[in-house]
Amino acid sequence: MALPARAWTVTISSPAGRPALVCSGCALPVPAVGAVSFAQIRQHLAGHLIASRLPPHLRTCQCREKSCAWHRRQGPCSGPLWLLLIRADCGRTWHLADACTACAGAIPHAAAVPEPPENTAVLRRRMPAGEAPGDLTPEPSEWVEAL
Repeated sequence: MALPARAWTVTISSPAGRPALVCSGCALPVPAVGAVSFAQIRQHLAGHLIASRLPPHLRTCQCREKSCAWHRRQGPCSGPLWLLLIRADCGRTWHLADACTACAGAIPHAAAVPEPPENTAVLRRRMPAGEAPGDLTPEPSEWVEAL
């Protein structure tokens, strides 16, 4: 049985000249509001994290699942898991994923971020006609800012 993964990738794209977020967890690109901002990326990734809570004992190092594509091999996975925000491709690609302590220290451009509070709610914002659903806005906003 495969365990659910806590790993999402968001890439800034411009299909047809309109900025959008292409997300590994969404079926369709998420249209950006104006120019894509880091705040939009954080909110989107936080929404996925909150919507797919997973107990700590079911979490695994996700870079191992990606054959350690995020860093050079340093040795076996070991140590407690961290929730990492990883910047790649000069800031055009962002990953939010669990990684063990050994891998977290080897991943360039990564920062440990806090887990969301247990009582964090996910609200669906009403989307204007013609826009794709999936823009999740987590509450409280202070936690998203910490991400």
